[in-house]
Amino acid sequence: MAFEQGAIGGADEDRAFQAALLLGRLRAAGVASAETSGPVAAAAAAAAARIGRRVIRVHGEDRSVDVLVLGWDGETAPAAGLAPGWRIGLSPVPTLVWAACLRAAWPRPERAPFPGRPFRRADIVSLCSQLGADREAVKQAVERTLPEAGLIAVDGDEVRLGAAVAALPAVVVEGLRRGHHLLPAPGADVQAGEGAASVAPPHEVVPSDAEPAHEMSDGYVMRSAVATLETARRPVPRGELPMLADPAMRAAVEQALLPCGRQLLQTGDGNWVTGFCDPLADALVAEGVGTLAAVERAVLALVLLHTVAIPRAQGRHRHSRWTGEAHTVTLAELASNRRISKAAMRTALRRLRAAGMVAETTTGRYLPGPALDRMSEARSSLLWEDLILVGRPDGQLAAAIRRRRGLGVAALGGELSDEPTETERR
Repeated sequence: MAFEQGAIGGADEDRAFQAALLLGRLRAAGVASAETSGPVAAAAAAAAARIGRRVIRVHGEDRSVDVLVLGWDGETAPAAGLAPGWRIGLSPVPTLVWAACLRAAWPRPERAPFPGRPFRRADIVSLCSQLGADREAVKQAVERTLPEAGLIAVDGDEVRLGAAVAALPAVVVEGLRRGHHLLPAPGADVQAGEGAASVAPPHEVVPSDAEPAHEMSDGYVMRSAVATLETARRPVPRGELPMLADPAMRAAVEQALLPCGRQLLQTGDGNWVTGFCDPLADALVAEGVGTLAAVERAVLALVLLHTVAIPRAQGRHRHSRWTGEAHTVTLAELASNRRISKAAMRTALRRLRAAGMVAETTTGRYLPGPALDRMSEARSSLLWEDLILVGRPDGQLAAAIRRRRGLGVAALGGELSDEPTETERR
């Protein structure tokens, strides 16, 4: 189902799209600037509330750097996992680093975790390295992975918890309190400076612009289904969401997702997943929100060429799905492309795995990741066309694609571009 402007309605159409775009930024980037109009923020809060989410304004120390984050209400908050790091699919090293950061910032579990006290990046790197994590992987997690997820904020050697922590619902914070003693802490962890930890976290729920709707009898079921779909790393088997077999419930889920710029999709094997509506995905790509870097796009293209395009040309991949076959490729095979160093490929593959674009088997072989199932049929077709343009740029089919898109042959050559393609949103 597309993000149809007519479905949003009349004179409020632009505001509704801007509200959906704000929610899209929050989902793709973790945080967004609070410098948005009150009506748009209120419309976004109302749309989020329909699916059991909350838009939360987090105040900076001088109240001049406010940001917005997206959380869950207490009733709908997913129960699995103790913190957002477990739900957004962090790999083991970033998960360990996040646990160490949380413990360093939150020494007293009876207090609220956010904003906590500042801590030193060097202490986290040293602690996680002593626990057996690769030092470079730890640095990558501190400098890039966790800040991009909104879990920490880094300023030189000083680190604080990020705005995303303010969005933790009470049920998750309570789970963290119960497991606080399991979080890794430096051996020299002292209680000095605990007074810097705030008793009352400086954040507030953005008020909705609509009156609370009368609760339908199956409203909780609908929101629970949305929570399952929106937090799942992979398509949810249809047997785990039997309520979606009911057309009325399925329509309720679709109508609740639409104002948030999301849509309900069914994979080729009948499982369920959610993804961005295509017009909203285009808007996010135009802003550069949540897009991949040039090397990451190139490595993803190589993975798809080796695991999907080439097997399909050989008759071993007989359908149009990206994740339907277990054709894999090794790092050594990918590194035969000498324009990208093996070290850069490892870094790109690590980020692609975290984003769900690429998956890795236990034998060190790579294949397309579950995030590709979040693309609509139209978006998936564009990606197939991109592979044709890359794999056989001089062919007649590639020429026809370029003519339809208004591209020239020169657009395919030259250095790796930092501009995002129109098929990399999920």
